Amino acid sequence: MQEYILKNGLKLVYKSTDSMLSSISIALDAGAIRDTEGKFGIAHVTEHMIYKGTSNRSEVEINKEFSEIFGFQNAMTNYPYVIYYGTLLSEDLAKGIELYADLLINTTLGNDGFKEEMDVIKEELKEWDEEVEQFCEDKLFLNSYKDRRIKYPIIGMEKSLENISIEDVKEFYNKYYFPENTTIVIISQKSFEEIIEIVNKYFISWDNSGFTTTLTESEKAKGGIYRDKREGINTAKVLITYDISVLNHEEIKVFKVLNQYIGEGVNSLLFDSLRTKKGLVYDVLTKVSNESGIGLYKITFSTGEEKIQEAINSIEIIFENLEETLENLSKKEIDGLVKSLKLKRLFNEEQSIRLSNAVAMYDIMFGNYELYFDEIKGLENINKEDLIAVSSKVFHNKCIEIITR
Repeated sequence: MQEYILKNGLKLVYKSTDSMLSSISIALDAGAIRDTEGKFGIAHVTEHMIYKGTSNRSEVEINKEFSEIFGFQNAMTNYPYVIYYGTLLSEDLAKGIELYADLLINTTLGNDGFKEEMDVIKEELKEWDEEVEQFCEDKLFLNSYKDRRIKYPIIGMEKSLENISIEDVKEFYNKYYFPENTTIVIISQKSFEEIIEIVNKYFISWDNSGFTTTLTESEKAKGGIYRDKREGINTAKVLITYDISVLNHEEIKVFKVLNQYIGEGVNSLLFDSLRTKKGLVYDVLTKVSNESGIGLYKITFSTGEEKIQEAINSIEIIFENLEETLENLSKKEIDGLVKSLKLKRLFNEEQSIRLSNAVAMYDIMFGNYELYFDEIKGLENINKEDLIAVSSKVFHNKCIEIITR
């Protein structure tokens, strides 16, 4: 990877590829954790409104030109960032960069289309919790936090959306959409020099100064078991979370290896106990959510209501005995976990859009995209003492959300 900082402060990160396809990811520190109090959802609204028109193009023209040259393009608001991304033929890369520059620099954020877009977002809100997994997570965050932004959905709530005006969107844009708050990652067969020239041509005029402040969300989740109802489901959904924000970068690397042992695949501790030996679940999924402002280890499964407690007890037994279990791991077994982690990471990176997204996200969240690549370096030196040390920091204060019909 190579990087270049434009004179206006915008960061460009580049990776060469032999593919005829180029991928663009543009991330900004303008995610939902930047939302204004009482106007939760404004980061997501701003992402939508960016596409409603520029001083050079109407919304119809924007949609038409994107569809003509991009094989895939999208945008997403998360708690720590907002990201605009797409993949296109390298021959169209300059046109794609110009399109994104026009969107981000020349967006008009006018009243035209604002009411209609807010109506769309309100409909999206109605559908937000249709996925039981999302409903379960939202309920857990609502129940276990008092003040942190993640207590409420990224998209906001009905009341907070009603409070948002187009003037609020303009204010949010002016605060957080500016070059020094932005990282562009481009993966292309075009040379680095060509990319620098193109990005400079279209982005150097961006002179919004904006401002950011360092966010410190130190509130820990209120541990406990929470129960909520959801109509129309046939099985109970359970989400268990543990705080991993206490881990530093090197410890996160170790923990991701540990997760291969605990929760990845049919040979994992969780799958072996809950599915293979006891038949309590069809599947059990884990996720290391190492995003800034989140920092959680998530365990999710579905089961019959009559099996909920047995499944939870089985997981608790696994973690109560985890250090003793890890003592019996051989170096060969640990090396196998490392190999599995590397294989999945590198396989994922075969899609350039996923790689460019990850690099852009890490740069915005942690101020250093190289941390993403460092996560799979030096893993061969991990031993069972390292695994035991990180497990002792994580598996003691849990939050459990149970959704039943």
